Amino acid sequence: VAYIFPHGIKSAGVINTITPGGYALAGAAAFSGSVTHTLSTALLAFEMTGQIAHILPVTVAVLIANAIAQKFQPSFYDGTIIVKKLPYLPRIRSRHIG
Repeated sequence: VAYIFPHGIKSAGVINTITPGGYALAGAAAFSGSVTHTLSTALLAFEMTGQIAHILPVTVAVLIANAIAQKFQPSFYDGTIIVKKLPYLPRIRSRHIG
């Protein structure tokens, strides 16, 4: 994106520069969201960093990461329950988006 828009993206007369921190925030939130299969990691990322300006890319990244991760594997918590073979919990059904 920085190659296409070297001086930033102009929106409503305001030039928004492209910073690597925005990509790092979206990637970190998407990774933790895909591991846990939760959307609340986007909210946690905003609260911890205070970067509410990146709300759209981070939310989209978390949604896409969750959709892909749910297709291929259980969440970290479900995987731990399965590995430990906890007998007192009901069998966990797979959740799919779509």
